[in-house]
Amino acid sequence: MQLKKTVMIALLASGPSVWAQAPVEDINDPNRRNNAGAGLEAGIYQQLQQLQQEIMALRGTVEEQGHQLRQLKQQSLDRYIDMDRRLSSVAGGAAAAAPSATDALPPAAAPATSTAPADQQSTEAPAPASTDNGLTGKPSVDYAQAYSLVKARQYTDAITAFEAYVKAYPSERYTPNAWYWLGELYVAISPQNLEASSAAFQKLLADYPENGKVPAAMYKLATVYFLQDDKDKAREMLTHVIDRYGNTGNSAVIKAREFLRKNY
Repeated sequence: MQLKKTVMIALLASGPSVWAQAPVEDINDPNRRNNAGAGLEAGIYQQLQQLQQEIMALRGTVEEQGHQLRQLKQQSLDRYIDMDRRLSSVAGGAAAAAPSATDALPPAAAPATSTAPADQQSTEAPAPASTDNGLTGKPSVDYAQAYSLVKARQYTDAITAFEAYVKAYPSERYTPNAWYWLGELYVAISPQNLEASSAAFQKLLADYPENGKVPAAMYKLATVYFLQDDKDKAREMLTHVIDRYGNTGNSAVIKAREFLRKNY
């Protein structure tokens, strides 16, 4: 008892400084809870702001990549058209490729003997006569003329020429090629006509199922479906190309596999 009294006397003698060393905090104080809640809300708000900024940055990146992808698609189409032209000149009159201009044109007739003076003889062969639709009535000549517009990158005029060709010559040797080029050209023009492109490729596949252009037409039709946002149908067509022509070494198979790898 005497010890307790001694301790109490010592504490009282030490003054208020001893009690100040251990401040007491009331957990039921509403100001304490409000301050803690405000700090938490501020932290969450800061995180949300940061996430919004990151989403905006990602959205800008996606839009830029989409623009670059569209440019690459157009460049790929241009390269493909040029490649097909080069292959056509090598393949000659093979059914799987477009003919070169020399293959498409008929052989030149032997020059007629003329008794006119030399200075009155014409040195130029007469141009083939054309009808109202621009056709000469000779399928090989008309195809070569339409194809020359593709080589000159006059795509709108080439469409007009090939449309006239398939209407006038529904069963000629180069009609499948004409339908194929219509499918290509409807995508090459601006604005694109994807519906017409799809219809042209489908016409080739339906009417000429054994033609050498079928694998390429199937692949191109798949890319048109993809541009139309019908990705399931595009993948189905690409898979069909691979399953049907996988062992033939056809370039459409390689392109189909590459397209699936990059886009699915």
